Amino acid sequence: MKLAAAKVSGFLKSAGTNASAVLIYGNDRGLVRERVETLGRGVVDDLNDPFRVTELKSGDVRGDPARLADEVAAQSMIGGRRLVLLRIDGTDISKSLAAVLDDFIGDAMLIVEAGELGPRAPVRKLFEADRNAVAIACYADDERAIESLIETVLGSHGISADPDAKNHLIKQLGSDHMVSRRELEKLALYAGEKTSVSLEDVVQIVGDNGALSLEEIAYATAGGDGDQLERLLARAFRESQSPVGILRAVLRHFQKLHMGAGLMGQGKSSEQAMKQLRPPILFLFAGRFSRQLGLWNLGRVRSAMALLGEAERDCKSTGLPDEAVCHRALIRLAMAARAH
Repeated sequence: MKLAAAKVSGFLKSAGTNASAVLIYGNDRGLVRERVETLGRGVVDDLNDPFRVTELKSGDVRGDPARLADEVAAQSMIGGRRLVLLRIDGTDISKSLAAVLDDFIGDAMLIVEAGELGPRAPVRKLFEADRNAVAIACYADDERAIESLIETVLGSHGISADPDAKNHLIKQLGSDHMVSRRELEKLALYAGEKTSVSLEDVVQIVGDNGALSLEEIAYATAGGDGDQLERLLARAFRESQSPVGILRAVLRHFQKLHMGAGLMGQGKSSEQAMKQLRPPILFLFAGRFSRQLGLWNLGRVRSAMALLGEAERDCKSTGLPDEAVCHRALIRLAMAARAH
């Protein structure tokens, strides 16, 4: 079955009670890995225990189709429930998985870790249709989830974030849950004895993403800086940034440009329009945003937003390489900005 987002936390804490097999997938690879490890540690104390934990990849199952069933049915030599971790790529091994789910033998827990899977992906359909299996989706955090993570992580260290600092954190974080948590832990360490962190603290520590930041990618796209955009995207993909997360970040930027262009259409200057935007434009980017308001009128912004929405749909449904889809869409927008 497909597990609702509101039930995921409780399910993980209960170590997947009443489930024999769990699929954890999505474009947020950090969150996928975090949930796999959380669930796995609920089954075994040590994920590196060779007697109770078996790790497999798609290639292992393709090379020996019966191995998955054998590992799931095997008994632990030292007692206790066994854990089988299967990390799959885009290769279809649904027949082997279907055979295991149809005749699940033993009390082992099977956890399948995967990247983005569309609604018609065979493995996802298998787990969503099986009564004893669970499918958990992991997507890039939205702003409310990021804000909650900020409060949780910093709060555990007795630290709060100033409003401007929190707004900047929300914009910087979110494409990868595990990376976001690591950046917040780094910020808390930097804060030391402080009880609150300022915008300057955040820019100095979390802002060291610099060329990697989604904010920079968005500004390079809307500003028509194709060379910079190529460098930023190459680095982001090397760091396993989610193409869908990148597209959404750029879309949020164009939504702000849309609001700004609308205010300017009411007779306001670019500076007046920027002051009314919420959250406010960070001072580091104010000059660039003002210039981009001169490049993108309402009609052009709407076309850009439609292109970004189409690119995200293509990433999820066409089977084309999502990095290539993302790259093509952003380069098209940068060229449009440069041609204006």
